[in-house]
This record gives sequence, C-alpha cells and structure tokens, in this order.
Amino acid sequence: MECILDTDFSSLNVSQAEEWIRNFYKTAEAAFAGMDDCPRLLGNLLVIERFVNTVRRGLAENRQSISDGLTYSLDLLWDCLYRKTGPLDFQDFANDYYACLLANNVGIWEDDAPRDFYIKYIGKSERCAYEWMAVEWTSVLLISLVSIAGGRVDFEDFEDCLKIDFYPAANMIDILEDVCIWLTNTLPMSYKGSNLATAHREAQKTPLFQQAVSCIQRDLKTALTARPEQYPALREEYRKHTILPDGYAAKMLEY
Repeated sequence: MECILDTDFSSLNVSQAEEWIRNFYKTAEAAFAGMDDCPRLLGNLLVIERFVNTVRRGLAENRQSISDGLTYSLDLLWDCLYRKTGPLDFQDFANDYYACLLANNVGIWEDDAPRDFYIKYIGKSERCAYEWMAVEWTSVLLISLVSIAGGRVDFEDFEDCLKIDFYPAANMIDILEDVCIWLTNTLPMSYKGSNLATAHREAQKTPLFQQAVSCIQRDLKTALTARPEQYPALREEYRKHTILPDGYAAKMLEY
C-alpha cells in the first residue's frame, strides 16, 4: 500500500517514476486486496469525478456539455454504492450503454447500438475523445457490477468478472502523461520510440503531472478509509474537484 498511496512521486528519480507508473495497477490492487467492491467502486468514482469535472469545464468553455448518458451512469454508480439501487435494476441500461461504446469504437452506431437509446443518452453531436474515455470507464464499472451480481451480460469479456478493478485509472495516468507533454510544451510530441520515452520522462517531472498523481493517491487513500455514512458527503465534495487545475481543461480538449 505504501508504494501507491504514500510515496512522494515528485521525489522519485527517473527509473523509480517509470516503475511507479508501470506498476500502478498491480500496486493499486495490492492496496485494496481483501476489500469488497464498495471501497473499490468508491476509489474509481472519486478519480472519475475529478476527470469528468475537468472534461465538463473544458466543454463549458466551448458552450458544450457532457452527454446525458455519462451523467446518468455516474448517478447509477453512486446510487449503487449507497445501496439505493442494485445492479439487476440497471442491467438493461448497462448492456445498451456498453453497446454504444463498442459502436463508437469499432462500429456504426445506427447498426451496432440501440438507435433510440443512443440518441437519448449519447446524442447525435460528436463527443470528444475524453468524454468517450469517461463513457468507457463508467460503462465498464456498470457492466462489471451487473456481472458480479449474476445479471444479464451480453459481452463475453465480462461474463466471468469477479471484482471491480483499477485498469481504467491506470489507463488515465498513461493518457495524462501525453496530455502534460502537450499542456506544458515539455517536448514536441513524437511517436518515434526514444523521443516519446524522453518526452514522457520530462512530463513526469512537471508539477502538473505530479499534482495529478498526488490527487489520485489521495483519492484511493480516502476510498480505503471512508465509512459508508461518509459516501454522500464525499460525492458532494468531489463535485468541485478536478484532475487538472483550472485553466487547463479547455486546452486539454484540444489535444
């Protein structure tokens, strides 16, 4: 647990920082070993709220808003955490919502997702990549909860799901490395191996990236120790938290 929650990332040297990021998923799982899905779900939700709030603020600067589906999916996940609803109550939504994600990734929504559902919850306007990342994160959590509860799951990848995990959070850290290269003008982005690796190392040294890592550490630590009666207050608190400071949200969406 110490590695993921208590290590001062800003104090690590280059090789230590790379190892920390590379092992994030494994060490997060170790920190939550033996815990049930409530703290695991809370840990995901606290980080998601930061990320979605950043996307929301960026979109607002362009007079846009996040989709109804993303808003509703977050409400469902919090309600499930509060025990106000159960996975079997939202299994139809979870399957259709995940189908929309797959349609965006690999198909055509008119053919591969329920048309009326897609229009109602995603809409016809184009969604930015960061919102789709949040859709993926929330849809995976929803369909995982349904699978764990023994509900209907239309997708083979989730049929044997046993627990909520931290793969999406690990993926977000990788993406934030690239984003911080762009936001801090650390080095010109290049997809030639050595140049990109150097850019990542430089991004890891920036206060912007280090602050994001610190936020994630704090959120997971909070999830480990929070009591159920604290969950509603945490949600209210996290409505105002972001993964990047004010002023960076709109710029992030340009990348």
